[in-house]
Amino acid sequence: LLAGCAQPAPPPPDTVAAKVGDDTISEFELDRAVARLGPMSAADAAEARGKVLEALIDQHLVSNAARNAKLDKLPEVALAMQQAQRQVLVEVYMERLFKDLPKPSDAAIRDYYNRHPELFAQRKLYRVHELELQLAAVRVAEVEAQLKQSRSLAEFTDWLGTQGIAVKSGEAVRPAEKIPASMLAQLVRMKDGQAVVVPMDAGRVSVLQLLDSQAQPVSFEQARDAIAQLILGGKRKTLLEAEIHKLRGSGKIEYASGFAPAEPATQSGKP
Repeated sequence: LLAGCAQPAPPPPDTVAAKVGDDTISEFELDRAVARLGPMSAADAAEARGKVLEALIDQHLVSNAARNAKLDKLPEVALAMQQAQRQVLVEVYMERLFKDLPKPSDAAIRDYYNRHPELFAQRKLYRVHELELQLAAVRVAEVEAQLKQSRSLAEFTDWLGTQGIAVKSGEAVRPAEKIPASMLAQLVRMKDGQAVVVPMDAGRVSVLQLLDSQAQPVSFEQARDAIAQLILGGKRKTLLEAEIHKLRGSGKIEYASGFAPAEPATQSGKP
């Protein structure tokens, strides 16, 4: 599927490595299974080849036994098989979609490095005390006001208890790159001991107290490969979103009653 040659020569008939009942195990299937074991010497590969073939024979035997028992007709099994097939097709399609993406240039990598000092040149290791709250959005302002009034995080936590707000508390040490962007944007401006409310997703709010931080900068050369992967990942995400948008526009999608997505709220507030 991914071959780039124009009008390739037709492949020779695949050699049969073994037969299991009416099934055949091709040399191609065997070679692919051996390749998944990773690089190895010729002697090791020859030894592994025999063991892998026996494992494939066992797999076919058990698979045939399952079909004879009509286990492939069970709804949950049939669904899992369909999902596995779709996932393979999705991965191959994405690989073909991304194969011509150019590698990021040194200038693009350098620009990314300079625009994110909090992740590289000014990178820190943060020790934080975090309170995770289950909270309705309408109460965020109230919680922020109470945090400012509280003399300590313990006093604030006691107040949360009186309000019946569910709290998960914990302390952690995390490098900058392991902290969500919304949290990191707050932490880089905070002083030791300071606490702040950070709204997360729907119904969840984080209260962060910075206990201390330690500078651990990363040089451009150290970060080069990671930044290249980040840039390439962003390009892949953009390309995939555009492709899905195109496919949705050309495809026929019908929702059953009660399953259609909610209409987005209007900005003006008018119906």
